[in-house]
Amino acid sequence: MPLAQADALLVLYDPSDELLTFDGPKLWFTIEPSWHPHFHSHPVGKRLVRELDVSERAFYAHPHATHRILHPTYSGSLSRPRVPSVRHAAVATVNNFGGRLWFLKSHFRLRNRMILDRRVELFGQPDAWANFRHFPKLWIQRPPENYAGKASPSADVYSEENIRFLSGYKVAVCLENCTEPYYFTEKFVNAVRAGCIPVYHAHATVKNSLLSGARWVDPAEFGFSSRRTIEFALDQDQEKFRSINDIWLESGILADTDDLKVFGKLHEIVSAKLKDQDVD
Repeated sequence: MPLAQADALLVLYDPSDELLTFDGPKLWFTIEPSWHPHFHSHPVGKRLVRELDVSERAFYAHPHATHRILHPTYSGSLSRPRVPSVRHAAVATVNNFGGRLWFLKSHFRLRNRMILDRRVELFGQPDAWANFRHFPKLWIQRPPENYAGKASPSADVYSEENIRFLSGYKVAVCLENCTEPYYFTEKFVNAVRAGCIPVYHAHATVKNSLLSGARWVDPAEFGFSSRRTIEFALDQDQEKFRSINDIWLESGILADTDDLKVFGKLHEIVSAKLKDQDVD
């Protein structure tokens, strides 16, 4: 259908200039954190941030609860596929380390400090980590010493294959790319589904809502020291963390982060816009 004949427009994730030209009810749904290039360097994205009305956007930290659509953390099922044998080791799966100047970006420094610790087995896309540079030796381009040389088993972040892979480790370092209001992705959920002890740092809005009843090891309690954080986590009773976090998983607190329910919520917003238009 030509855009001119559409009753409404819904754009997912990437910036689209159609949002600038369409005159009817429209909505831009994004899941990327606020620092993302979509909002600051993409020519269309920058215009959308400036020109769209607040009611024409939906994202995890929207100022209005009706348009606050949380980042999906799972898709349909919170299954717990776990291997019977667990290594006394820590794991991290990361593809985006923040680019060659990551050490200048505060939102990456904390996460990278933890995942680059020698006590952590690091997995991620080989093509990405081949370009890694560590300050101050910026002329050296190669993966960090704790990089395992391969990616996690599946590109699907919700896959049971990835959960099963994580479950072979006692500790999972599952920090977000940033700490922002209401920003909460699949990383913590995957670690808990795998039965790992999560190493995580949450914004207060996440800690007091979605993470209510969950248990994790917070680097903030150790002065953000990677050594002290990882060593403490490895020394904990994994079964105690599992029992608490399994109850949390079953509580229903994550219902609004089910990927299968996102489109239903977006449909409700767009439908309300169409009704308002009819009234006008």
